[in-house]
Amino acid sequence: MGRLLRVAPRFHAGIRRLGAHSGSASGRAVAGALASMLQSELPGPLDFEAVIPPTRRAWVRRVPRANFWVFYAFDDVGVHVLAIVDQPPVPIEL
Repeated sequence: MGRLLRVAPRFHAGIRRLGAHSGSASGRAVAGALASMLQSELPGPLDFEAVIPPTRRAWVRRVPRANFWVFYAFDDVGVHVLAIVDQPPVPIEL
């Protein structure tokens, strides 16, 4: 079940702002979370929907071993990583 990973400029900006550069412990944690998203059923059991300001809905996954949350969207072909933040987003109530 391999998917393509598409990364938005907002995600890259968030990585720079948070200092989660490749090779760092936090960078490796983020890379592991993204890799798991490419191979696992989405949304995952702990993933939830939230709003990326100002109004876009997206799925959110917490990065294990880091205080980061990744906003993403997905379809049968790929995962579009939209943003990363260091504050837990508020889930959308169903």
